[in-house]
Order: sequence, then structure tokens, then C-alpha cells
Amino acid sequence: MRKGKKMIALVCSLLAAICGFSGRAYADGSAWGIEHTLDLSECRHGDTVKMSVNLKGSSASGSQKLRSVSGTLEYDTSLFTVEKADLLAPEGAKVQECTFDKTTGIFSLQYETDITVKNGGLLLQILLHTAADATTGNTTLCVTDLKWKGSESKEETEIEHRIPSKITIAESAASVGDVNQDGNINLTDAKLVMQHYNGAAELEGQQLKNADTNGDGNVNLTDAKRIMQYYNGEIPAF
Repeated sequence: MRKGKKMIALVCSLLAAICGFSGRAYADGSAWGIEHTLDLSECRHGDTVKMSVNLKGSSASGSQKLRSVSGTLEYDTSLFTVEKADLLAPEGAKVQECTFDKTTGIFSLQYETDITVKNGGLLLQILLHTAADATTGNTTLCVTDLKWKGSESKEETEIEHRIPSKITIAESAASVGDVNQDGNINLTDAKLVMQHYNGAAELEGQQLKNADTNGDGNVNLTDAKRIMQYYNGEIPAF
């Protein structure tokens, strides 16, 4: 995690998982754990990263019945946003209750009925949305401090998992005319160019480069006009 950045704890009551360093044992004495993977190794501003959390054990057989699960997702809130709707249950599982406190990051889910998760099965998926102003560089995401309970169990199982997944936030691909770097070239971009030219706004860095649509080293009303022409289909490219 980045220094000085607020870390958020996200508790999920929808897992059926167990983390790798301690936890409930199989009948044969082996322990359950979890593993999580990301669908991207590199993301850019505006990208959505999907984290999959799977049940993992040292035995190929076995399964877990779960009624509720909680845990912690550790991530940098200046880089990613997560909403209540971004916690996804396994296919076919019906959630009875789900809560999320953005201040604390606590998330909880409870199923309508027990679900059975086999070894290697999906427990949960979490969507993390890369902020438009996220600082580029390397960061980590980690699911940890999991708790779960089945309807037949009187005890709650709790284990820790401290193996982070690494991801790189890369610079957005340069796009001439896309001044605000939202992936679209439209009248908003033309307006920003005019505001910059009139001194009402100041463009810097890649935004300034994207605003120079004719490559003459200046950002002026000619560039605003060209963006509007592109938006209206009057020119095919810059």
C-alpha cells in the first residue's frame, strides 16, 4: 500500500472461504485457505479490476457449507473506489442481507440458505474501479481477516491471509483531442481548450499535449475548432 494513503477495510459477509495461514481443518487434519487473483496485471484510469477469491485447501476433496461470511479487503482509497454493489456472490447464491459502511469499509453479507463451496470454488468477486486521478505506479490489493459461519455451526471460523496481489496503475494512453482523458472526444474537450486559452482554466501535462490537436506547440481556438469538427464528423482524425 502507498504511504500516507488511507487504507480501507472491507468486510464481506458473502465468502465461503478460508485463508492460508490458520483456520479450520479437514477431517484428515489439513487446513482450508483462500487465494485471490486479479483479472488485470496493469490498469489505467477508469478501468475496473476484478478480484476473484477462491476456496483453497491442501486436500483435493472436501467442501464448506456457509451461511454468512465476512472479511477485509485492504486497498488504497485514493486509487480505487468500491461500492456495495461491487461485492458479487457466487453464481446461484441468493443474498439475504448486505451492508457496507464507506467510512469504515465494513461489508457484510448473509445468504438466504447455506451454500456449498468446494475446494477451488469461487467464494466472492470484488470490483475495484480505478480513480480518474489515481497516481500511477505499483500498489497491492489483499483480502484478509476472513470470518464465516454455517447454519449448523455454533462457532465462527476466523483466519488471516496476508498475501497481497500486485497491480500496476499505468499512464493513460495518449489521445489527441481527449483533453480530460475520459476516453471520449467531445464538446467538453473543446470547452476546456477555450477555457485554457481565455485563462479560465489551466491545462498541464498530458492534458495540454492532448489539447494541441495540430501539433504546432500552441493550444488556442484553432484546436477547439478542430475538436468540434471531429465531434461533428467534419474531419476523420487529427
